[in-house]
Order: sequence, then structure tokens, then C-alpha cells
Amino acid sequence: MYNTVFLFDTSVTTGNLGDFIIMDAVKKQLRQMFPNSFFVSTSTHDTIGKNSKAIQKKAEYSFIGGTNLLTDRFLGRNHAQWHIGVRDYSVEGSVGIGLGWQSYGRKNRLIDLPLKVAQKEIYKHALSSRFLHSVRDSYTQKRLQDMGIESINTACVTMWELTPDHLNRIPKGKADTVVTTVTEYCQTPEYMKVYERLMTDLIKNYSRVKLWIQSPGDIEIFQKLNLGNSSKVEFIAPNLQSYDDALDDSVDYIGTRLHAGIRALQHGRRTLIIEMDNRAREIAKDTNLPTISYRQIDKVQEFINSDQEMDIRIPFSQISKWKHQFV
Repeated sequence: MYNTVFLFDTSVTTGNLGDFIIMDAVKKQLRQMFPNSFFVSTSTHDTIGKNSKAIQKKAEYSFIGGTNLLTDRFLGRNHAQWHIGVRDYSVEGSVGIGLGWQSYGRKNRLIDLPLKVAQKEIYKHALSSRFLHSVRDSYTQKRLQDMGIESINTACVTMWELTPDHLNRIPKGKADTVVTTVTEYCQTPEYMKVYERLMTDLIKNYSRVKLWIQSPGDIEIFQKLNLGNSSKVEFIAPNLQSYDDALDDSVDYIGTRLHAGIRALQHGRRTLIIEMDNRAREIAKDTNLPTISYRQIDKVQEFINSDQEMDIRIPFSQISKWKHQFV
């Protein structure tokens, strides 16, 4: 009855508060599934210690939570998103919940082939062959299948409570205040022009503009922007509670951070996510998540000034199928 559930936690040792949004949803779902269990966590962003390995080995279930964790080429134990390598063969049988693929990149040079074989073997050993894994999009499902690892496309775990009733209560019309985000690891001149256009349009169309600092480098991006009225932009402190407090008010969300946008949807806020990489794009293909490419930044004003229905399609039957493996 009081068994142990072990969790590889992507919100430990991270500078990205989006990981906290993911893990908040992961822990909520797992605690609903295992209400009488002990939960023990370790970091994915750091190498796995001896004590963690001993607990994981004895745990009845082991889960690894969310984010763009997976890749097809071994990058080295200390450089991968999940710090695991050939020295961690005692780690086995973990079940993915909302797993995602890191990028579209396929490394097919001759020098990459041994590294691809190594990564495949590491994943096939560390990830469960007994249970189907939950993945966030069809692309991740296909890449895992290519490795011989079976999964179910459940969408991101942060979206599992976006029921039709919840989505129908989201206002369709424009709010007076907008919450926005930028993305620290996207700083090419092309991306910087996108941020300038985004912020300019938000300042023009909303009475108040609030910028949430999801990662330390986000503030540096804002300081580099050439904005005519930057003093109008208010800052939301870099913690999840402050962000939740901002979302408790009547606001829209229009920004580049995927999970900040999904958090806004959780709070019942009209949302548009600017796709900066493959994550939002792939989830949107499967679920109709409200997104546009950063190359379509000129469409933001159209979104702002027209009624918008959050017509998101969550695969509840797939989620149920994944959960019932553990009943």
C-alpha cells in the first residue's frame, strides 16, 4: 500500500522555470494515481548519485517527467538533457510521462553512428519495456519507435486538465492587460526583430504589458530591444507563484514560452504561443494548441483584435489508456 515511487525530476538544478510548470503537472497527476505512495526525486540535469540509484532500484515504479529530454545521439553523460550514460546501467525500467524530443536534427555522419547506437542502447536499458511511455507529440513517438521503444501520444502532461468545459469558460475577447515572455536561447538578429515587433504590438494594443522572466537571460534580451515606450512594460518576478498571481487577473497571454502559455490556459486565459522551436509546433499539430510561427509575427495584431476560441483537442482516451497500465 505505501510503496515508493521514484521520479526523475526536470525541475531540480534548472534555470528554466518552465520545468517547474511541467513538474507541477507531473507530480499532480502521479499523486492522483498513487495517493498512498512515498515519492522520492532526483535530478535529470545532474549525474545520478549512488543513493538515488539504490532507491530507484527498490522503487515499485520509476517515472521520468516531461520536457525536451530525448535525442538520437549520445552527447556525453555530462552534456545531455538527461545526465545518463553507460556508467548508469543500474538505472532501468523508468516510464516516461510527457516525454519530448530535443530537436529535429538527425546526425547521420559516419562518426555519429557509434554515438547513435550508444544512445539507443542507453534508452532501451533505462526506459521500461514493460510499460508504454507517455510522449507529448507524434514526432517524439516516431523517433522512439525508430529505437524500438513503444509509447502513447498523450500530449504534454501540462495539458491533461484542459477539458472542453474548462476551455469553453476562457474569454474569447481581448483583455486590457497582456502577459508576455521572451526566450533567452533564441537571440539571433532574426529572433531579436521578432521580439521588437511583438513588444511593440503589445504596447500599442494593451493598456498594460507584463513580462515574465522565465530564465535569467530573458531580462538581457528585453534590455537590448529598441522600443519606443519600454517604460510601459512591467516585470513579473522570476518565480512560479508571482506568475500565477499575474494570471489570476483578467489577462491575455501572448509570448514565446510554450509552458508559460499552457500555464495561462490552465488559469483560463486567452492564449497565443509564438513557436520558436519544434516543441510548440509539434504539439500544435496534434492538439490545435493556439500557436503561430515566429515568421508570422505580423499576425499577432489580428489575434489581439478578434474573438478567439481556444479549440484545443486533448487525447483523453490515450491519457486514460496510459494511466490504466498502473491500475
